[in-house]
Amino acid sequence: MYRRTRHTATALAAVALLTAVTSACSGSTETPRAASSTKPEAGAPDASPAQKASRPDHERLDDKARRLLDSTDGSSADGDGFIASGSLAIPGQNLDKTIASGTTLRVEVACAGNGEVTFKAVSGTARVTRRVDCAQPETTSFRLTTAAPRLAVQADSATPETVGTAYSVRRAD
Repeated sequence: MYRRTRHTATALAAVALLTAVTSACSGSTETPRAASSTKPEAGAPDASPAQKASRPDHERLDDKARRLLDSTDGSSADGDGFIASGSLAIPGQNLDKTIASGTTLRVEVACAGNGEVTFKAVSGTARVTRRVDCAQPETTSFRLTTAAPRLAVQADSATPETVGTAYSVRRAD
């Protein structure tokens, strides 16, 4: 009896191993049903709002904000006066330490999604703050003359999981 059980267990282990290897080599990206369950386990804490928004959704909102900014920004990133552009984490900032003090800049910002974003451009003691409603498909532009040899563009929102951002900085004409 012991011998029969041992052979049966060995055979079952071999079948399980072959099934796993075959699934892995087939290129199938389907996950097992048990692993794809979205129900939280009993006693597990609820996911935070930031965890509920998936990264692809956030990237989609950032892309939408960039397209909005690109559609209103007449010149390309390679044009004269271009300094920086990108998306901002919320809360977060991008810092450029190559800008000379006393440079007049045009900062243009956009956001997409639901909620508001507060954008700040800070250079030494010079500071400009604009609150932007992300549900409105428009960009906001403002001037800033740097007071230090650096520029920080910052973004913050009470609802970071529902908004995407974009900004562009150029020398003002």
